[in-house]
Amino acid sequence: MEKAEIIAIVVVTVIAAAELFCLFICSKLQNKSYPLCVALPVNSQDKELPQRLEYIASLIEEGSTFIGTVLLIDIDGTDEQIQLCRDFCAHYHAMELTTAAELENKLRMSL
Repeated sequence: MEKAEIIAIVVVTVIAAAELFCLFICSKLQNKSYPLCVALPVNSQDKELPQRLEYIASLIEEGSTFIGTVLLIDIDGTDEQIQLCRDFCAHYHAMELTTAAELENKLRMSL
């Protein structure tokens, strides 16, 4: 290898290491974390949906910085499940009820 190639590899490696350090180590030291988007499918076979929603709601109420947005994706939910999801969305602004088709359209438009 030539001297210029070795220098370029070293520089890129140092930059990558600095980025990883800042992303993971510095944010942990400052007790910062990056919010996540949680996707929860709503289907008629899910008998534990109320418990799942309660758990996510408890994380939001506790001020968990890990959850930024909760997408409740209606795949084939029952009327009762959809109403439950609407009630949670009305109470917790971090939650949003959407269908798979709406989500697909939003993702296409964002590209």
